[in-house]
Amino acid sequence: MIVGATLVRLALVSTAACGLAGCDTVSNAVGSVGGVFSHPDPDVGALGAGVNPRQMSGKLSSNPAEKPIVKPVASQDINCPDVTIGDGAAALRVGGPENASVRYQFSIGDTARQCDPAGPGQAALKIGVAGEVVIGPAGSAGTFSAPLKIAVTKQGDKTPVFSQTYKVQATTDGVSAGQFRIVTDRITVPMTTLQLADVYSITVGFENGSGGPPPTGRRKGKRHAG
Repeated sequence: MIVGATLVRLALVSTAACGLAGCDTVSNAVGSVGGVFSHPDPDVGALGAGVNPRQMSGKLSSNPAEKPIVKPVASQDINCPDVTIGDGAAALRVGGPENASVRYQFSIGDTARQCDPAGPGQAALKIGVAGEVVIGPAGSAGTFSAPLKIAVTKQGDKTPVFSQTYKVQATTDGVSAGQFRIVTDRITVPMTTLQLADVYSITVGFENGSGGPPPTGRRKGKRHAG
C-alpha cells in the first residue's frame, strides 16, 4: 500500500516532534522545498509549477482543410503526478525498539514536484523533499544522515524510469529539530500525453524506514523528540 500525498504533511510526526522539541514545523508552502541539498539550482523557487493543467486554446481557420494553430506546450499545461510516500517509509528511527533507546529520528514533512516541457515528446521532472531530524532520549547533539530514495515509475507495467538514493543530512543542537531539504536534478521522461499523472507515479521515502511515532522524553534537563 502506498500513501498518496500532495504536499505531504505528516502532522502527527512533525507536530508531535516539534511540540516536544520546541521547533518550527516545516512550511506548507511548496516553495519551502526550494533549498537544494547538493546541486544549487536558480529555478527551484518555482518548484510545484505545472501542477494544475490549463485548457490549450487553438485558433481555428475559416478553411476546414487547414490545421488549427495550437499554442506551444507550457508547464501549466502538464498535469504533473502527485508525490506519494512509500508505506512505512515516512520516518527512519535509529536506536533500539524502546522509546528510551532511540538516538534520533528522521521524518518527511513536505514534498513538491515540477513538470516542464523538455522538447518534442519529452517532459522534465523535478522532485523536492523537506523534513527534519530530532533527538531521542538516548541521543545527543550532532549532524546525522539518512538514505532517502526517490523513484519515478511507469504506472502501466510498473517499469522503473528513475530511481536514486540520496544522502540527506541535518544538524541539531539536541533541543531544536534539524532541517533538511533536497531537490533532484531534471529527470527527463517521454511525454505522450499532457496527463503525466496517468502515466507516471512518483514515490519518496527513507530506505529501511520505521514509520513509527516520534520518541518522547527528557534527557539531562532538555526536551527531546524524534
